[in-house]
Amino acid sequence: MDVSKVSLREKISYVLVNLGNIPIMTLISSYLLIFYTNVCGLSPADCATLFLVARILDGVNDPFVGYIIDHLPNTRFGHFRPPLIVGTILCSLNFLLLWFGPMVATSGKLVIAYVSYILIGILFPVMDISLNSMLPVMTTDMNERNTLSSIKGLFYMLGVLAIGMSAPLILGDTSNKDGYIRLVLIVTVAVIVMTVLGATGLKERVKPKAGKKYGIKDMFNIMSQKPIWSTFAASIFYMVGFTVMNTVNIYYFSYIMNDLKLFSLVAMVQIVAIFPAMLMVSKLTQKMGKKRLYMLGLFVFGVLPVVRLIAPTSQVLLMLITVFIGFGQGLCMPLTYGIQADNTDYIELKTGQRAEGAVASLSSFTTKFSMGIGGAIPGYLLAYAGFNATLAAQPAMVHKIILICIAGIPMILTVIGILVFGKFYPISQQELDKQVIEINEMRSLKEV
Repeated sequence: MDVSKVSLREKISYVLVNLGNIPIMTLISSYLLIFYTNVCGLSPADCATLFLVARILDGVNDPFVGYIIDHLPNTRFGHFRPPLIVGTILCSLNFLLLWFGPMVATSGKLVIAYVSYILIGILFPVMDISLNSMLPVMTTDMNERNTLSSIKGLFYMLGVLAIGMSAPLILGDTSNKDGYIRLVLIVTVAVIVMTVLGATGLKERVKPKAGKKYGIKDMFNIMSQKPIWSTFAASIFYMVGFTVMNTVNIYYFSYIMNDLKLFSLVAMVQIVAIFPAMLMVSKLTQKMGKKRLYMLGLFVFGVLPVVRLIAPTSQVLLMLITVFIGFGQGLCMPLTYGIQADNTDYIELKTGQRAEGAVASLSSFTTKFSMGIGGAIPGYLLAYAGFNATLAAQPAMVHKIILICIAGIPMILTVIGILVFGKFYPISQQELDKQVIEINEMRSLKEV
């Protein structure tokens, strides 16, 4: 095994490939519902059903995509880089169809939306699972992993927030067809260029084991391991809440704050709040451990923002809440990827099998399932409240629903996620330290 350190060039490549992974789902979760209602003329209820049915159906395939990726042959280009590149190109092409198909069609808009949305759910996991499988195979050094986790978390948030800042400025307003065309084309080119360039600079040091690989039955055994299912269950709850908030944000700024461009300023404040949290993660992890710090981060960005309901139109309170959200995300994002890598090592230690793709597939499933449920909830509630895309001023009930989605629902679901993770996740800092020693000893014996 090549135990050399991760080079600066690799870290830059890792930044690029992670940035390339961000825009597709970020744009879909933030803008697709309002694009379909305000530009394509689809009803919120039809869109809600689309998000719910398509995401649940194609989410089931994620563990099998992970299984297939784990069983691909190891090539001279690596094990995970080829599916990462191919998956990105195919997913990006379908991303264009997802937006432009319903927009230009004179009939069958909803059918095109269903087909392209389901295809996104099949193709995105190929690129996403391949990328999320890279961290455990790039290095076995825990300090290097923590550094890469911090890089991944930092640039994930920077990428999300860069879209949050730039998208409203590119669009102008949420009914501007030309603005969506510009935005989608820019994002598609950026995704392909950054991912392909980044993937060519990565190195896979931990090679797949020779011999028989795990089977379908083994895959279900892997999924049933306590660290895997408890992380997955907690993630489902808080990610659904976060997606609900993210989906309705555009409606909040458009119809309650009456200033979509204010969203750009909020994104900038959020970026500023992320940096101190990112800088503190390493020291706080040493003092609190990953598990406790992760729970704290979830509380800060998922629960504290409920105070927004005290004065929903106050820009001062909005900025304060934005700082909470940014700081909490700055704590959580690096830890998310580090915990995933720890879970992969746990599986190898307990079962003797490396299953990066299977473990990473749950992250992709969580993203898509959350987008399905989290995107459907606001759609159904807005339809129930009488949302009408042709009205500049919406009914009072629509405003109430927006506020419930922006703070109330995320708070409830995040609390449940925190309780699940705190109760069932078994790898405390003490257990993690022991696991690192045991996994290194096991790998040393295999190499002798």
